[in-house]
Amino acid sequence: MTRFIVSHRIVLLASLASAAACGSSHHATDGGGGAGAAGAAGAAGTTGTTGSAGTTGIAGTGAGGATDAGRDVVLPPATGTPGLWEDVTSPDMPAALFTGASGFGVGNIVVDPARPSDLYVGGYGSIWKSTDYGKTWSELPSQPNPPYLPLGHVLAVAGTTPATLWMANVAGDMKVFKSTDGGLTFTMTGTLSEKVDVSLYSIVVDPHDATHLISGFHEADKMAESTDGGETWKVLTGTGWPTGGISWFPFFVETGTEATTRKTWFAIAQDGGSAIMTSDGGATWAQPKGIEGLQHAHGGSQLYQTGQTLFIGGQQTAAGNGVFRSTDLGGNWSLVTKGNVAIVWGTAKMVYGMWGWACASCGLKDGGPQYQTAPQPGDMGAWAMGPTLPDGLVWGPNSVAVTSDGTHNVFVGSMWATGLWRYVEP
Repeated sequence: MTRFIVSHRIVLLASLASAAACGSSHHATDGGGGAGAAGAAGAAGTTGTTGSAGTTGIAGTGAGGATDAGRDVVLPPATGTPGLWEDVTSPDMPAALFTGASGFGVGNIVVDPARPSDLYVGGYGSIWKSTDYGKTWSELPSQPNPPYLPLGHVLAVAGTTPATLWMANVAGDMKVFKSTDGGLTFTMTGTLSEKVDVSLYSIVVDPHDATHLISGFHEADKMAESTDGGETWKVLTGTGWPTGGISWFPFFVETGTEATTRKTWFAIAQDGGSAIMTSDGGATWAQPKGIEGLQHAHGGSQLYQTGQTLFIGGQQTAAGNGVFRSTDLGGNWSLVTKGNVAIVWGTAKMVYGMWGWACASCGLKDGGPQYQTAPQPGDMGAWAMGPTLPDGLVWGPNSVAVTSDGTHNVFVGSMWATGLWRYVEP
């Protein structure tokens, strides 16, 4: 398996350091919860501009390819066939990850916010890394190897040097495996302010502060916050927290300033409750207008942000199921396309949505990925089903990571029971 071998250095390259300051490790544009994603790349031969709020800007180069922060080389451009979803599942990945009743896939996928070529995926008994924009993958020889986790987004990455990784612990009072050397060694940490018997479920990192994390819990109606890099966690359910929801996915909303982004979160549950927001770090919560009752599909959710505009997929609202959009940082929402949509992501060109949930090998018998796309800004009436997916891509994503090589945006989806699939945007 071909991999880039590069040396790390202490000082991040200035061309990406300022962009990474606005980056997010959880949005689908961005997509961490979820998945980290990239802002629009600079034109070839120019310096890329910082991505819109909630995204990571990528520096363009005259030769194509991105200068990778923290490295001494300019990586070549991403390979692949633009406009075609390609199976990039490693032949070294155990078949059991994708077959049988427990074959849910590899886990959630995240881009290193400081290194656009580096992606991580894991959660189901192994962690895998790509250093070539998701084209090829190698299993990390992690010591100890974090265990098989419940469904969700249990892996998070911060763009420190080396990268910091967090993986939820399946049981016990210590809730986190933490690595400060890019996933090679882990220590167990993560005590809670009160006893909760289930694991963390949806870890995301503050786009401005790598020591600030939030997460929901697996099949519990609570969430938690850490301000010391995951060492300790405070359990949160402030005033206005709705009853009935479980397995919460929280997301930071990029407001344009570090201080207010730190306290502004969007959260969505399954099995009840309603999508909610806070602007005071979880002390009080309110239901935004237009998405009352909104819930995520079992196992996954992803918030996509570009500037003041947010997109989320979900179900169980009065307006129906589909993709919902807010143009005022989450205060008011409207349905922009109907259908079953679990994961939403986007670029400066397009917005994308796909369906899938934590049902191993459901595939076409449960409606398939139901892939939808729309040109920006994703207006009602602009969405269309397709383009047609390859025959093997029969079930949708746990999460989709978005990155860029400086010329092309690149998506890598960790598909439920269907492997890793990659798309180079034309």
